[in-house]
Amino acid sequence: MSKHRKDPLLEALKEGKSYTWTVPDGGNLASMRKAIKHGQTLTISPIGDPKEIQVGDFVLVKWHQSDIFHIVGEIQGDQYLIVNSLGKVNGWVPAKDIFGRVTKIVEPEPRPSVPVMLDRLDAAYDHLLKLEQPADDETQRLLTVIDDLYWYADRIGAARWYEMPESNKWSFEQNLWRLTKQAEKGAAPVPDRIRYFIDCGKECVGLASEILALFEYRDLEQKSDAEESE
Repeated sequence: MSKHRKDPLLEALKEGKSYTWTVPDGGNLASMRKAIKHGQTLTISPIGDPKEIQVGDFVLVKWHQSDIFHIVGEIQGDQYLIVNSLGKVNGWVPAKDIFGRVTKIVEPEPRPSVPVMLDRLDAAYDHLLKLEQPADDETQRLLTVIDDLYWYADRIGAARWYEMPESNKWSFEQNLWRLTKQAEKGAAPVPDRIRYFIDCGKECVGLASEILALFEYRDLEQKSDAEESE
């Protein structure tokens, strides 16, 4: 959040009011992705008394030139250690720099399994093709997205569908859910919906390829380290 523009969350907290916000699908959760999930509805309340703040609280805090959601890792008097969900320590801030804390989290409806997501994406693409009636080559390009994602789902393996390959990389399931929701809504920011969804689908396939490569590289490194230690 930029300090140069009015933000409804900040404005509400300044007025002593709580603010409710639903984390949008596909939003970049960055370093808080292990603590906050897409679809969660958060209630952020103003700080009436700094003693309300507890270790482990999610807080909206002023950090350098930005206002960020992070976690209270430790408290020493009027100083609060700010950390993120990936284990990085930002540093200490005074109570006056903490504007609000999350007082309620409502979980979203449970997501379907990856196989069900793939079936729903397939159905959404089929519906879109019936509506748009694109040329054969574009129809084939869209359908290959489904084939490729089924293939990568099998290659990555069910045990790793929900695992982030790196701390700053979404899991296969997260990327697939974002694509599935986009396709089911059927809305596109450009006139040519088919090409838009082809592009989105190919991007998801590319991310799946990257996820697989990262897992395979990590496995090779672990194998090499194990052999060297023998």
